[in-house]
Amino acid sequence: MAGIRIGRVYAALLIIVLLGALDHTIVATALPTVVGELDGANHMAWVITAYALAMTVAMPVYGRLGDRFGRPALMMIALAIFLGASVLCGFAQDIFQLSLYRALQGLGGAGTAVLPAAIIADLVPPRQRPKYLGPLGSVFGIATVVSPLLGGAITDTVGWRWVFWINLPLGLLALAMAFSLRKLHVVRGTGGMDWAGIMTMIPFTCTLVTAVALSTETNAPTGMVLGLYVAAAVFGAIFVVVEIRSKHALIPMRMFRSWPVVNAAGLGLVIGAGLFSVVAYLPSYVQMAYSTSASVAGMILLPLVLGMMLSSNLSGWIVTRTGRYKMFPLAGSALATAVALCLRLLPAGTPLPIVGVLLALLGLAVGSFMQITVVAAQNAMPHSVVGGVTASLGYLRELGVTVGTAVLGGLFAASLAQATANNSLGLPAATLTDPHSVQQLPDALRAGVADIYSGAFLPIFAVLAGIFAVGVLLSVFMPEQRLSETTTHAE
Repeated sequence: MAGIRIGRVYAALLIIVLLGALDHTIVATALPTVVGELDGANHMAWVITAYALAMTVAMPVYGRLGDRFGRPALMMIALAIFLGASVLCGFAQDIFQLSLYRALQGLGGAGTAVLPAAIIADLVPPRQRPKYLGPLGSVFGIATVVSPLLGGAITDTVGWRWVFWINLPLGLLALAMAFSLRKLHVVRGTGGMDWAGIMTMIPFTCTLVTAVALSTETNAPTGMVLGLYVAAAVFGAIFVVVEIRSKHALIPMRMFRSWPVVNAAGLGLVIGAGLFSVVAYLPSYVQMAYSTSASVAGMILLPLVLGMMLSSNLSGWIVTRTGRYKMFPLAGSALATAVALCLRLLPAGTPLPIVGVLLALLGLAVGSFMQITVVAAQNAMPHSVVGGVTASLGYLRELGVTVGTAVLGGLFAASLAQATANNSLGLPAATLTDPHSVQQLPDALRAGVADIYSGAFLPIFAVLAGIFAVGVLLSVFMPEQRLSETTTHAE
């Protein structure tokens, strides 16, 4: 493969990953304005949930379709769906239309999330993949920081509809660059689609996510929550049985006979349920506990992302040179556990630079193995199912993000509600949850607010430490296999 050809394709993949990652979080900043204009405050969660669920359930489907029919054309179809849905989202007239179009956008976004890593697997051997996957992870991290700032700026200037339409210039450029993908040599699999697997995976995912989300709400009917958990268990059992018996499984269950794949799946859940779920609430905590603006609070994620970028690229370079990778998940999980414990022990009002240093260390820890685990799993399986393996890992990590966000968000919300309702500051709860009101308080009262928010949020880092401790255990038992230096290997 000529260098210029790889460069053109790789540049297109970087833009595609950037688009998908930006859209994952950019809408959150504009959401209050959106629901206000569309009069949909009671159904605000639908806008986020519709996208997340559609994206989660579509990931394995893209994996199987890519293995069966080839990934280049599928990548362009996913990008076209994503861009078309972005246009529709900008024209939505009510919250129901927007939620529907966001679900359609999620179907395209799933392809932008899982196909780039699988296309890299088509182009380069496992030994070389880490240095290519590292920048992809860096782009995702950059988008995590940029998207809230960009969403706020767009909403405040040209209006929230451009939060969706901004995808078009970059998307069309990526589509034009990705057109060269059609010339890539495609190794196609055989067999049909696993329709039974799709029809059981969708209700399993939906009922599980809904059950977890409802269980974190204090006023949710207990019977309904239990019923959803039972339904999720039933659908999950049926799904596993269907996949075991399927000749062309959506999620190849034989991959779980491979310990490197089991390790990678477990570490993906650790990263999703741990890091990304806490990141979702960290700016809100900083804004309230330190009385900062939303823009400054969003920048607290910058040290985390810089740490992830540095270690992701450095570890990828080292693995490519040495072929050894086990030390990264082991050392990274151990460091992440230690940093999470340090964050838990921080007193209220700790200077933000100290918090930033600890977050940078957390980013260094997680970034060191975030992409390495994908390479280890791909290397352990035949190339004919590399798309299914990559998509399955993405599905599990996204499931971890969704479940982890719901659980940790519920813990934070419940603790905060109790603390604000029973506060000793003599202030109404409505004042304590309004950032503008808090910023107007005297210094003594703002210090009291910082104590309340620190008491509600910082214990979450103890849960995070426990999650990363599981990652340490998984890493200890991770076998280190030789990374292949060819793009295909024996079935």
